[in-house]
Amino acid sequence: KKILDRLLVSTFMGIWLFGKDKISPKFRAFCMWMVALGTNISALWIITANGFMQNPVGYVVRNGRAELNDFWAFVTNPYAWNMFFHTVISCYIVGAFFVMAISAYHLLRKNEVEFFKKSFKFGLMLGLFAATITPFMGHQSGVSAAKYQPAKGAAMEAVWETGKGQGFSIIQIPDVKNEKNFELLTIPKLGSFFYTNSFDGEIVGLKDIPKKDRPNVNLVYYSFRLMVALGMFFMALTWFGFYLNRKGKLENSKRYLKITMWSVLLPYIAINAGWIVAEVGRQPWTVYKLMRTAESVSPISVPQIWFSLISLILFYTLLLIADVYLMLKFAKKGPSALEEPATEGGTAHVS
Repeated sequence: KKILDRLLVSTFMGIWLFGKDKISPKFRAFCMWMVALGTNISALWIITANGFMQNPVGYVVRNGRAELNDFWAFVTNPYAWNMFFHTVISCYIVGAFFVMAISAYHLLRKNEVEFFKKSFKFGLMLGLFAATITPFMGHQSGVSAAKYQPAKGAAMEAVWETGKGQGFSIIQIPDVKNEKNFELLTIPKLGSFFYTNSFDGEIVGLKDIPKKDRPNVNLVYYSFRLMVALGMFFMALTWFGFYLNRKGKLENSKRYLKITMWSVLLPYIAINAGWIVAEVGRQPWTVYKLMRTAESVSPISVPQIWFSLISLILFYTLLLIADVYLMLKFAKKGPSALEEPATEGGTAHVS
């Protein structure tokens, strides 16, 4: 996995970056498709490994350690495949909104309008596709959660009592201490359908799960609601953009373009909320029903842990600053400015 995806990504990214004056536009496009293929292969194996932590399969325990004995079961883990499709399609939303936001920025300034009309429409069509099918992918992930990790499924909906025909709460305040909810707005039976594919399906309640095996209900519940709410927003925004495009009003709809531009960070927030549901919802297990998080702590001192944590935070903060700076720098330039050769003074003209 490491050799294949790293070779694909690094090789073709290098060709795309440094060979733009030496290769044809078609081959540059091919290079980007190879980079995309490499990152998707990387995502597949990363999520397959994470899928084992969520639903361990294809292993035996020998001398106190889990050893893989069925590679096919490992790579066909249904939980992992549901996670993979849900994650990758969600990442398409991130990419689509990134393209739409940059395009909207230039359209608002009437900069290279024809070019950015095309790029906006490309991002819009990708975003429309991804945002529309993401709820279906999320539904399958919900079914997997309820089937393989009942505690996570119950926490996502803050279900305390086991029962059939459970509702889906739109607005609700879980009361963890008293193991009940303050329901404000609930859609009857939709919760059972979401988690079991049946409006009369049974959902295991948290009261039937030992407290020591429950995740943080509030964090999982509200993170899930945030992810779903943003997903609905993405779908509404892209469908409205599709309507404006059909009417020929897209590039002149300043309010819509501004909303799109300022929405660029929302897909990142939605994805992080989804991973909170996935990882916090698995607690208190590192590998579900096989190894608890408390049992997987490395035998190192507290100062070493703090040193590693602070070092990683500083390193990735610097990377984030550099990444944001460079993205903003090049995003503000139109394609003509980026392709323009440097002047004698060594500075390219920027329009």
